Parts: sequence; C-alpha cells; structure tokens
Amino acid sequence: MFMAGAKDYDEIALKCVPYHDAFFGTVLDFIFPEDKKILELACGTGILTEMIAGKCPGADISCVDSDGSMIEKAGEKPALSGVRFIEGDMRDCSGSGYDAVVITQAIFFIDDSDRKILVAKIRDMLKEGGRFISGDMFVPGTEFEKELYKKNWIDLMLSNGLSLSEAENMIAPLDDFCGKNTIESFSSELKKAGFSRVIVPYRSGYYGVVVGYK
Repeated sequence: MFMAGAKDYDEIALKCVPYHDAFFGTVLDFIFPEDKKILELACGTGILTEMIAGKCPGADISCVDSDGSMIEKAGEKPALSGVRFIEGDMRDCSGSGYDAVVITQAIFFIDDSDRKILVAKIRDMLKEGGRFISGDMFVPGTEFEKELYKKNWIDLMLSNGLSLSEAENMIAPLDDFCGKNTIESFSSELKKAGFSRVIVPYRSGYYGVVVGYK
C-alpha cells in the first residue's frame, strides 16, 4: 500500500496507518511470550518484527519479504540481530511447527485464488493450536462506508503532515487491491481452509485483524 522506499518507510507507515497503536497492538495480543517459533510474512522494514522480538525474547523468528531493500533495512536494526530474514515471495513460504504465522498489510495484494492457496498452506504450517494472525485492509460492505472511511483516513494523514496529493495517492489504489475481499469473506476462507476457530478482534474503517486457530 505504501509506496515509500525502504529509507523512509518506517516514518511514512506510521503516518498512514489509522490508529496504528490499536492495530499493531491487537496483532501483538495474539503473539504470546511463550511462542517458540514464529513466521512473519511481508515483514517490510521490521516495524512489527521489533514488537514481536521484544515480546518473545529467544524465539526462533523468521521473516519473509519480496523487497530486498526492505529486508536489508530490517536486518540493520540492532533489536533484530537474531531474526532470520529471507528475500522471497510470501506465496512460496514453507516450514512446519509454527506457533504463529503473522502477516500485516499485504494479503490484500494477492488475488483470490492465490490467497486461498496461501491460507491453506499457512494452516498446514502451524502446530496444533497455532495461530494465523492477519492484520490487513478489507473492503467495506457499502459505498457509504467506503467514502466515509476514505475521508476519515485522508483527514488523519493530513493531520500527520502528509500533503493532500500524497494522501490521495495512498488511497487511490485501495479498492482495486481489496477487490471483493471483505472481513466476512476472508473469515469464511479461513473456515473453509480448516481453521477450527476464526475471530475478528479488531475492525476500524478499512483495517481489520482476523485470527484463525488451527
């Protein structure tokens, strides 16, 4: 979603994510200090990774991102010196026995068929009782909601110092990327993939957090 390069990504991202403390905080609520093996997909520059590493000291944390410059910047952060970074497509992820697989602001980028395949793969990669935590953007149910949430989002970015053109450019591709992927449809995909419980602990505007338990 954010078109900033790796150098400016951290600063721009925090100016653009509405209520980012609540959003990332909810994601983090479902990662536990006792988790031993964690996979983060589309990790970017490691904004969330730093939070995970702080909450789960000593955990085996692996991160995947397709942008080598993002991976490079994440790897330079002292707090992430023990994290394994892999440059690659999240759709090619592999492994087993994960306590948690996490993805934020990325799954809406891939098309419906790839998303269904990825969701099923993630379920297989989790240990019994493991969690898939997806914090992402989902299309609202009505046109009224879309326009209301977009206006509120632009106003927030303006208050954070972005110009009107920068804010509008952030919003412009949103509906094309989200397609018809609502929180309800995504939750249904997780259930069809075999997750035993699916909950939605956070929802605000276009943003939501969906958690699936194996």
